[in-house]
Amino acid sequence: MSLHHETNTHLSMSELRGLVSELNTDRARLTRSLTLMADDTGEEATRVREHTQARHDAVVAAIERVADDTYGVCVRCGEGIPYGRLLVMPEVTHCVTCQG
Repeated sequence: MSLHHETNTHLSMSELRGLVSELNTDRARLTRSLTLMADDTGEEATRVREHTQARHDAVVAAIERVADDTYGVCVRCGEGIPYGRLLVMPEVTHCVTCQG
């Protein structure tokens, strides 16, 4: 995974490293959760598993954006997503304005 700092000029290297660490921790936790609930049955278990899978997919996609130097950039307007927003939701793809 690349930590190039060309596209993400609004994030310091320290901020980007911390966010990547958070993303990797989230991915590991979500992978464990999915493994543990793989055999759970019932409507509620299915809902929880689907939500967990969606969150996992979003985290993996964010890690991929780090690798291609588009992480932290709003997919709609192209502006940098504020560090505070990424800190709370490191997988987010839109700035507050575009998320609407």
